Amino acid sequence: MARVFNMPAESSEATEHRYPSPRPESSQVPQGFSFLLFAVTLIVLLAFFAIERLARGFPWLQLLLVFALVLSCTLLLPRLPSIRKASALARSEHARFLAAAENTLDDFYIFDAVPDASGAVTDFRFSYINPNAERRLGAPRETLYGRVLTEVRPFMTRSGLIEKYREVVRTGVPYTCEVFIDDEMIQDTWLNIQVVKLGDGIAITSRDVTEHRRRSDHVHYLAHHDHLTGLANRTLLHERLRQAILRAQHQDQKIAVFLVDLDNFKQINDSLGHADGDILLATVGQRLLSSVRESDTVARMGGDEFVIVMPDFRSMDDVERCGRQVIRNAAQPIRIAGQELSVSLSVGVSIYPECGLTAEELLRNADAAMYTVKDSGRNSLQIFTESMMVARRNSA
Repeated sequence: MARVFNMPAESSEATEHRYPSPRPESSQVPQGFSFLLFAVTLIVLLAFFAIERLARGFPWLQLLLVFALVLSCTLLLPRLPSIRKASALARSEHARFLAAAENTLDDFYIFDAVPDASGAVTDFRFSYINPNAERRLGAPRETLYGRVLTEVRPFMTRSGLIEKYREVVRTGVPYTCEVFIDDEMIQDTWLNIQVVKLGDGIAITSRDVTEHRRRSDHVHYLAHHDHLTGLANRTLLHERLRQAILRAQHQDQKIAVFLVDLDNFKQINDSLGHADGDILLATVGQRLLSSVRESDTVARMGGDEFVIVMPDFRSMDDVERCGRQVIRNAAQPIRIAGQELSVSLSVGVSIYPECGLTAEELLRNADAAMYTVKDSGRNSLQIFTESMMVARRNSA
């Protein structure tokens, strides 16, 4: 299972990051100054003796050879201290980078590119994994070095991330995303991933943001759901209804909006007390939810008012059938604090586009139809009609 949320790169300019090679192999560490001096001296002496033998009998050639040797030493020897300094600096940078990579709190990876015959990058091989990444994958890093990424992590192909990684190498533009991973190596985890080009390969830094996402999702849930019933609140209702209207406009569909009100709730709430009144509201809310399709939205507007949004219905018979099912289910006895209660509902319905073109119009006209039910005895269903529309205009 994978969900990927792309994030904009910090810069649109192509950027190639270069780091010292992090794998702690002795072959990658430059040799010391003494060895370098010995090697240079040995090569010069061997070259001198070889050419001196060839130049016997030619004094002018031997003189030229000596001059060339002196000139070479004059040019080379002053550079040896700078070579020694560069060697020490390279070792120092390598050690600092390795220490940072090994001790960072993030997961860190370096991958070498795997090109095809044409030179295009098709995959990547593990080149370096820091301890945090090793723990994340649950496998010793030594067993992963040199292995192909998509063979170790098929998730990379399924999620499409491997294509994003290739794009980073091709363009040099860093890539950032948040991805949900639940596979054989990493379970139920949100990761923030940053990918940059590194030579012909890539370097990846990732961080576990699961708890942050859960807190963020919880805050979002609280902001869009009624705390008492768990149903959509007014904010989410308007968002869903506007989305439904946009779809209906593009696909030539209709929408039914039900405004549902509990009859005589104030008297029931006063007799039971607010705590038991809340239980009654929560129970009715769940009964409304069980009376509709999964694609419908049930929301609590506040107090004892609920709204049902029913998009893309087939006929008015479906609308009336749904409304009567809602009334019938709510009428089933409810046992609260040792008492058995029966409630009734007054339901008003407005239809898009006949009864309104905006969320506000549809809700207002459904409310008018609901009050028509209240005035005529409650416990029934009324669909907003053109005569009600005319009456509303005249009253306005």
